[in-house]
Amino acid sequence: MLAFLKSLPFVGIALLLAYGAHSFIVGGLNKQVDKLQQQVEMYVAQNVALQTAADMNEATIRSLEEGAKRQIEQIGNLQDQFNVVVAQKNEALRIFNDHDITKLAKNKPGLMEPRANKATKLEFDGIEELSKENEQQD
Repeated sequence: MLAFLKSLPFVGIALLLAYGAHSFIVGGLNKQVDKLQQQVEMYVAQNVALQTAADMNEATIRSLEEGAKRQIEQIGNLQDQFNVVVAQKNEALRIFNDHDITKLAKNKPGLMEPRANKATKLEFDGIEELSKENEQQD
């Protein structure tokens, strides 16, 4: 028992040293855990922000695709209208090429002038109507 009492201070010192080492190691590990938790929270917040941005980008892409489809349809409609106008132009040019309008106008001015005025008025009225339709579409 005496040997035990003599060794008691050394055992106490050893226990104190072991407790100090344990506290030091556990404290360091707790700091690392706290640091890692902060990083996880930061990464979660960044992930939420990136997910929100990705959702907005997807919505923008869908909207742009829909706009592109509408533009393609409008271009098709304009192309159809253009083809009709070109056909009308070609028909008018054919008529003018088939007839000598100058000679006819000199010989019969009363016949040509009213017809030219009427045709011009019809064309201008058509252009005004198309302009109104385009204004309403915009």
